[in-house]
Amino acid sequence: MTPIIKRALTLIKPNMNISLGGGSNVANLANALAAKPDLNLTICTPSELTRSLCESLGITVADSNKIKHLDLAFDGCDSLDINLNALKSNGGIHLFEKINAELADRYIILAPLQRVTKLLNPEVPLTLEIVDAAKITVLQQIEKLNLKSSIRMANDIAGYVRTPLGNLLVDCYSSDWSNISEINSVISQQNGVIATSFFENLVTLGLTFDENGKVHEFRKED
Repeated sequence: MTPIIKRALTLIKPNMNISLGGGSNVANLANALAAKPDLNLTICTPSELTRSLCESLGITVADSNKIKHLDLAFDGCDSLDINLNALKSNGGIHLFEKINAELADRYIILAPLQRVTKLLNPEVPLTLEIVDAAKITVLQQIEKLNLKSSIRMANDIAGYVRTPLGNLLVDCYSSDWSNISEINSVISQQNGVIATSFFENLVTLGLTFDENGKVHEFRKED
């Protein structure tokens, strides 16, 4: 068991409501929790991949729609800044991840240390979930903000990637994300935008690990 998973386990107490998001580190945590049924946890997830993993491990997964409060939510991210703002773009399920983050007393990111930078990594897009009908107007607004954008295409079939709700994903790029909060605010108000992958003022703890496995913690007050 890696040091970061051991540290994550110290945060989990019996009878808690826990959300497990996506990513390899969360998968490792799920494997560790499968060996601790005595904790009597209620576990939910916004990720179909994590759900399938949990079920294969014998972990009962609760219906997220019936959970009104979470003690802890664990997740991965693609980029994290020193103020604990995150971009969670690659998976494209940020709507459901954000819902669980807002339900949780503590929202904890598990990630490699190199993903933590002063400003968010511009190689990671700001991803939007949008309805089809708003495609033209949203793309026009993105252009006005001097961002480059593309609608995410599927790798395995011809056509667009679809979210669990059947919506489109639009990846937006900038030369830097120094003003991502303002950009996100403008885009979020655009008609037809369901959610964005920018998580602002939601992460309470970043548990990261360096190339030697040593755990480095980042807290909001830091």
